[in-house]
Amino acid sequence: MTGAAALRATHARAALGVTVAAVAIATLLPAPGAAAKAAVLAALVAVLGLPHGAVDHLEGQTLLAPRVGRAWWLVFGALYVAAATVVVAAWLLWPPGLLVGFLLLAAGHFGAEDVAADPAAPRGPLRVLEAGLRGAIPVLGPVLFHPERTGELFAYLLPGSSAAGVQAVLVPLAWGAPVFAGALAAFAVIAWASGRRGTAVEVLALTVAVGVLPPLLAFVVYFCLWHAPRHTLTVAARLSPADARRGLIRFARAAWPLTLVTIAAGTLAWWGLTGAVNAVPAAIATVFVGLAALTVPHVVLAALHARSHIATAT
Repeated sequence: MTGAAALRATHARAALGVTVAAVAIATLLPAPGAAAKAAVLAALVAVLGLPHGAVDHLEGQTLLAPRVGRAWWLVFGALYVAAATVVVAAWLLWPPGLLVGFLLLAAGHFGAEDVAADPAAPRGPLRVLEAGLRGAIPVLGPVLFHPERTGELFAYLLPGSSAAGVQAVLVPLAWGAPVFAGALAAFAVIAWASGRRGTAVEVLALTVAVGVLPPLLAFVVYFCLWHAPRHTLTVAARLSPADARRGLIRFARAAWPLTLVTIAAGTLAWWGLTGAVNAVPAAIATVFVGLAALTVPHVVLAALHARSHIATAT
């Protein structure tokens, strides 16, 4: 097993262990309050989630430097900020459209990344189907398993909407929860039978986590324990294919400046929102609208990288 493969295996075991522990704690202890959940969300997204996208400029350099030379960083910065600004403007002008678009984009991105990291994943239409199913776990799962709690959170992202109004839309969808859970269980059985035992266990663990944990904490478990570290290890392996640890060091050096800038910008945005709403809704809106603003250029870069990789391979 190579150094990169060993790190990926270690990450999978650690993420699984923490996921199981989180579920166990949630079943034994009283649910944390809204302020505590918002604080955990903001802190862990800042520390564990943001860095995985804070190296997008490296991909931007690879794509733009051959075309525009040393001015690549100006072009990259302008395009990145413009894309993020469009997302924030969309939230201000049409919050429901932004929310639906973000959820669909996030599900597609999460599923594609999970499948891409699995060397035993199928090809062709089955790969697309698996990506859709796995990407739906952290996005559709909370809606189906916890429609009332999720409706309350969505209301924070929809200015002028009441929690009761959003819940009235989501609660009727709860009938799909057993269907969704059954589909995931069937997938896990098929994956296990085909020798993909790690994938089967991961899918089952995440399904249980989404079903048991409050939506905010379930998102933290997936995004901060599974998705972001997995992407980090992938990028680190590109930075130093022969030395996984050196790749992580290079990743950290490349990620910390923009991570700090993003945290500072998010803090200012949260402070500005607290003038209009309470601290908890402001924190949740800041995190998720901010993630939406960063997800669009991040996903575009990931797609361009995949396209260039396919072109090179062929």
